[in-house]
Amino acid sequence: MPRLAMAHGISYVATATVADLHDLENKVEHAMQLHGARYLHILVPCPLGWGSASCDTIKVARLAQETGLFPVFEAENGVVTGVSKIRHRTSVESYLSIQKRFRHLFAGSGRPDIVARIQAMADQNIALYGLLAEDAPAEITREVSA
Repeated sequence: MPRLAMAHGISYVATATVADLHDLENKVEHAMQLHGARYLHILVPCPLGWGSASCDTIKVARLAQETGLFPVFEAENGVVTGVSKIRHRTSVESYLSIQKRFRHLFAGSGRPDIVARIQAMADQNIALYGLLAEDAPAEITREVSA
């Protein structure tokens, strides 16, 4: 959805998670100062629907970011202007395995083929957004508070 918002000319697009409330607050404050359409995509895990313990809500949100499955970034006028770097890169298996909605991927002999495809998607996000310090694309001008 954030990429669609960027493609449709939304002046400010940002993603955030409940794992970093300071980043979320900064993005909301910034968005409120701008004119025109703004889009904020906030990842808030649902313990009941996702099948994770409610005490793991922040952990699940943090893992979504640290795997690269949920890139945290800001964009203005269709151009990414900042990203939250991944502090501790984690495999998608760590994120998927703590949620009951993905238990079929690990039951019996599991589905390593599907887990590998999901890992490839996360790796693609990491490369696309420059989520690791050594991967920073030239057009990224600053790092979002992390």
